[in-house]
Amino acid sequence: MKILLLIFITTFSTLSFASTYPILVKSNPFPGSTFFVPNDTNQHTSVIMLHGSEGGSNGYINSEASILATQGYEVLVLCYFDCNRDLTDPRQTLKNVEATKVLDAVAWLKTQSQSNSKVVVYGFSRGAELTMIVGSLTMTDNNRPNALIAHSPSDVFNFAWNWDWLTPACWLCKAGVGKCPVNSTYSDYQWNPSCGPDDTKLSQSNSAWLISGTIIPSLTRIEIEKYDGPILITVGDKDEVWPVDQTKRIEATLNETGKKPEIHYFANEGHNFTWKAEITRREMVLDFLKRIP
Repeated sequence: MKILLLIFITTFSTLSFASTYPILVKSNPFPGSTFFVPNDTNQHTSVIMLHGSEGGSNGYINSEASILATQGYEVLVLCYFDCNRDLTDPRQTLKNVEATKVLDAVAWLKTQSQSNSKVVVYGFSRGAELTMIVGSLTMTDNNRPNALIAHSPSDVFNFAWNWDWLTPACWLCKAGVGKCPVNSTYSDYQWNPSCGPDDTKLSQSNSAWLISGTIIPSLTRIEIEKYDGPILITVGDKDEVWPVDQTKRIEATLNETGKKPEIHYFANEGHNFTWKAEITRREMVLDFLKRIP
């Protein structure tokens, strides 16, 4: 199925856009994923965008994906967990995610009729962590991404996560709702099953990720130095979610092995950038995509 979208970028007028394309949303074989393509007959570089811990049902990055498509890129927003959830369903937990699924998406994009055989993996937060993991995987010519882009990545495999673990309504006092003292301990509460099957008792010794079905222990270092293509990383030096030291360790590792990543530290920016910094970051992404060999 193809759906024609006419994109008007009035809210992004401060970006230095080249000529823009109307775009299509086309079908794809990855459940919960969205595939934006320019509505023309030219060949294009493809981008796989990886969402963060908010899950694929949130649709948080679809707007940026559609903007990239208007600039002449095929963009697959790849859902890797919490896909097709409706408004009343409990959040799914980020756990047991098969990282090699991204390589399957790379291989699929390279076979598309309007592909120029260049594919970039572009992730945010936990999706940036997954992007780094993808760079450490064993690849072939058919599924090797041509470049990586990561916003606020991690340098290690992190444990499972569910945002509902921070939601007060997901914790019920064992003595009855509202009867626990304000400063009572975690042991005084029980998990509300309406919030899903997983609570924080889920083992944190295993990371959220699998590689070819193998569970990877939490805090295992991601061997990003195995990747030999261009890398762009952006991060705020006041990131309150993934400390900037993680990016600095990634940079040091790559430099020690002779790699030359493009890394931009944004002063006084947190995990989510202020608008002016976000405009600058997106312009850096567009510039990087244009320069992929």
